[in-house]
Amino acid sequence: MSIDPVKFFASIQAHISRQSPVAEFRPHQQSFETLLGTATTGDLSAQAVPREENGLTRAENLQLLQGLFDSNQEASVDSLSLLLRMNASRIETPSTVSQKLDMYASAAQETQPSLLTSTKNSRGQIDKLIDGVAQEVGLAPELIRSVVRTESNFNPSAVSRVGAQGLMQLMPATAQDLKVTDSFDPQQNLLGGSRYLKQLLDKYEGDLDHALAAYNWGQGNVDRKGLGQMPQETRDYLVKVRQELTKQTA
Repeated sequence: MSIDPVKFFASIQAHISRQSPVAEFRPHQQSFETLLGTATTGDLSAQAVPREENGLTRAENLQLLQGLFDSNQEASVDSLSLLLRMNASRIETPSTVSQKLDMYASAAQETQPSLLTSTKNSRGQIDKLIDGVAQEVGLAPELIRSVVRTESNFNPSAVSRVGAQGLMQLMPATAQDLKVTDSFDPQQNLLGGSRYLKQLLDKYEGDLDHALAAYNWGQGNVDRKGLGQMPQETRDYLVKVRQELTKQTA
C-alpha cells in the first residue's frame, strides 16, 4: 500500500492551519476516521502486496497517524515526516512495475500450453485437415496418412537432413512449384504434398510404387533408372508406406 505524499501532506497542512495545536484534532474524530480509512485501505487492485506485508503496513500507518493527531505539535511533525518517508520508499517506479509485469508474463508463458500446439497442430486437427484435403484432391485419406506417418510422424515442424519440411516433407523448390508459401503450415503442406502425390499417380497411371518412389527419390531418377536401381532408402520408404497403408485399411 502507498500514499501520495503530496496530497496527504497538503490535507494535513490545511487541517493544521484551521486548528490550534492542542485541540486541533480531538473534536474532529470523524475527520481522523476518514483520513485513517483512506490511508489504511487504498486501492490495492494494481499491486501484488502479500497479505502479511499489507497487515504490517496498516499497523504502521495506524500508529503513525495516531501520532499525527497527538496534541504535541512537534511529535506530530516528526511522525508526519516518518510517515512520508516510509510511504515514499514503497512507491513503485514505472521501471519496477514493468519488471513485475515482465515477471508475471514469463510465469504465465511457462505454465500455459501453446495454443498452436494444442489446437492447430494437434493430431485430431491434422486428421480433420487430411480428410478435407483428400476429398479436395481426390486421394484416399488413408494413403495421405500413411505418407505423413512415414515422412514426418505427424510433426508439422519436421525438417530432414536435406531440407525437406513439414508434414509431407516438401523440398523448398517443390513447395514453390506447388504455390506453398509456408511448408510448416499444416493446411498448405498437406494440400501441396497431396496434389503432388496425385500428379505422380496420374503420371504413372495409378502405379503406387512408381508414384511413391518418385515422391521420395525424384521423378528424374525414376524415369532414368527405373525401380530396379532404387537406393535402399527409397526401398525402405516404399515398405513403410505400404505397411502403414495396410494398417489404415485393415
